[in-house]
Amino acid sequence: MSLPSDQLQPSRLLDAADAVLQAVLEVAEHLNGSYVHPPRIMGSVIQPQCLCDFTLDEVEQATEFLVRLGVLPDHFMTI
Repeated sequence: MSLPSDQLQPSRLLDAADAVLQAVLEVAEHLNGSYVHPPRIMGSVIQPQCLCDFTLDEVEQATEFLVRLGVLPDHFMTI
């Protein structure tokens, strides 16, 4: 069974999800515990190093995945 061309391979999605969780927690430490939407910090001065190996699309898919699982909230602080 092949994946649609815009879907990540499962292992890549899990790697990206791990990086997204790490990034959310790292940034929250500096923002009094507030979570920011990971795709919004891509390319910004507060982007954690752990996201550097992933594209914006990969970070978006991983964030959506974690929201669906209930690991991340479906609303984030805006920056």
